[in-house]
Amino acid sequence: MTTEARDFSLQRRLLGLMALGFTGLLLIISLLLWTYARNASNRTYDLLLAGAALSVLERVSTGPAGPTVDLPSSAMDILALAPDDRVVYRVFLPGSALITSELITGADGLPLPANLPLASTPAFFDADHGVPYRFVLQGRQLNSVNGRIWVAVQIGQTLEARRADQLSLFLNGMAGLAVVSLIGLGFVWFAIRRALFPLRRIEADLRTRAPDDLALVLGTPPREIRGLFDAINGFITSLDHNRKLTEGFIADVAHQTRTALSALQGHLSLAADSGNPDKMRDRLARAEQQAERTVRLTNQLLANAMVTHRSNRATLKPVALRPVVRDALAELLRDSRMREITLTFDADHIKDGDDVVLADALSVQEALRNLIDNAVRHGPADNTIAISLHVRTDELVLLVEDAGPGIPEADRARATERFSSLSPETAGSGLGLAIVKAVAEGHGGTLTLGISLLGGLAVSMEFPRPAPRATRLATPVAWVIASLLGVGVADAQTITIFSATDTAAMAPMVERFEALTPGVTVTYKEFQTVELHRAMLEGASPDVVISPAMDLQVDLVNRGLARRLEIPESNDLPEWASWRSELFGFTFEPAVIIYNRAAFDPDNLPVEHGELANFIRDNEPALRQRIGTYDLRRSGIGYLYATQDVVQGLQAQRVTEALGRADQRIYCCTSDMVAATATGEIVIAINVIGAYALALAADDDRVGVHFLSDYNLVMARSAFVPAS
Repeated sequence: MTTEARDFSLQRRLLGLMALGFTGLLLIISLLLWTYARNASNRTYDLLLAGAALSVLERVSTGPAGPTVDLPSSAMDILALAPDDRVVYRVFLPGSALITSELITGADGLPLPANLPLASTPAFFDADHGVPYRFVLQGRQLNSVNGRIWVAVQIGQTLEARRADQLSLFLNGMAGLAVVSLIGLGFVWFAIRRALFPLRRIEADLRTRAPDDLALVLGTPPREIRGLFDAINGFITSLDHNRKLTEGFIADVAHQTRTALSALQGHLSLAADSGNPDKMRDRLARAEQQAERTVRLTNQLLANAMVTHRSNRATLKPVALRPVVRDALAELLRDSRMREITLTFDADHIKDGDDVVLADALSVQEALRNLIDNAVRHGPADNTIAISLHVRTDELVLLVEDAGPGIPEADRARATERFSSLSPETAGSGLGLAIVKAVAEGHGGTLTLGISLLGGLAVSMEFPRPAPRATRLATPVAWVIASLLGVGVADAQTITIFSATDTAAMAPMVERFEALTPGVTVTYKEFQTVELHRAMLEGASPDVVISPAMDLQVDLVNRGLARRLEIPESNDLPEWASWRSELFGFTFEPAVIIYNRAAFDPDNLPVEHGELANFIRDNEPALRQRIGTYDLRRSGIGYLYATQDVVQGLQAQRVTEALGRADQRIYCCTSDMVAATATGEIVIAINVIGAYALALAADDDRVGVHFLSDYNLVMARSAFVPAS
């Protein structure tokens, strides 16, 4: 597909979307216009009916024989303004319910709604009298020999004229709307053409460029396509960088390989021309050394290219350096040159997880191989090489020290440049330290050369360490808590948590976070769920809100009180644990029944909710005031459990009724119910948070935990970061 075709297709799609939107809008407007036309038509012809009814009522009079009417011709003339419509009428004395009536004149049996009140003002309604009619009903009070009486007139007119007028109004309106819509679509088409003009200009610029022209696209694009504009320039910059790297690599390879192969060919030619066997062997030995130098140069060039092209920070991943270094050393020890070398590695003092950095393992191993190879090549035969890892506040240091000659301070800067060999007699390529420097800089770190404690060279690679919570807390639960706590760490030294979770239960998590973020402390304030909800509505502004009352948490988030957080996909957070990326569940806790082991045999406890209701009724005298549940006025989780029980079926209502008959006792929280059950104050408690109950029951053998078999409610303790 050509660019012109793609451009046309994009315009066509945009126009199609606009046309679709216009179509939907036209349908809505058409419906509104049709309703307006019907109402306007009714108003017009209702005036005719009202005028005719008023004319008839004015000609009604009373006498000794009762009410009479002299139908005026003006009434018929008014109705004749709709010549195609039929007209029916009657004048009558209405009964109390407008059903029993006395006809004065006109057609008897006209339809009349039973609940339509009679008044001196006209009332309009639609009814069927063989065909659809529009009726008016109006009354008038007269003085007669029997006192004041009501006289009513009802006139009906068929709907042909109304419908024709409604259709005419609708079509006229739609015609004007169609003209306006066509004009609007024309402006839309023009606007799309103008909006796409910057893209066509970019296309023309790129189409006319030479293959080696990687200059940035100049211009000031509209805000809507600035992202695309910046992305194109970013891609051009990256492509230009890679091209320069490739060109430099090709030039280096060509020059260095040509030089090395020429030297090798020269040694072989001299050996071939030599007639003296001793000189020939000397030339061949030099050729072998040159071949070795050429192989090393080729390997170094390839290693340099690999390191350079893997230095993109976007591809780095969390890597533990300790096993990476150990693997590299295990491979190097197979080299016969290492037999006389003393090699040590010190990293035992580093805790698990403290050696994690964002890195490319292959590049780090290549850098380490080059450092050790340099130490072996330039140092004595019985050299000592010490490798160690050291943790700093924001850096992880990989230190390589040897007992070789070292590098003078004046030459250290030049030693890291490519093809700069300070010891030609060792057959170095001048790429070893350059590769190490490229690895350090590619990881956002630094390379430092100094004097080792062994008297030789000390090479230090400092890698920046990521935030602790991003690398050490990998489980979904810990990630949620650490992520929520971590918001604003860079700007504050104290983080405030409002929570409806027992302090003792959250203390280990909070202490772990404080250990991972030195200098940051957590202030933890405990609430009841309802009190916490009320505090947030009254404007409290903590850093994190935690509660087991999911409905109250959802209410706060739905009021716009939570901040939206982006969750990395790598954390594998369950789908159920995140709501709108604002509220996060980090536990999965069932509701259970706890009981006093001395009072009940677990085999005799009910196994379903229906049996639970019967169990309470059958043992009502023994269980009176000895059953515990949550105080629904104070406990949000208790209220949540109660409402969700009702959703499950009618058995929950039977249980509630049985609890009321047994005069249940109410408690604020799980710990109080567990303590009361253990002492025998109560013998059973219903819908207790299972996580607390199981932990407390494990420490007190007087309390047992019981699950029902038909269903057990489950809640997720949830947390959010307030928007404030």
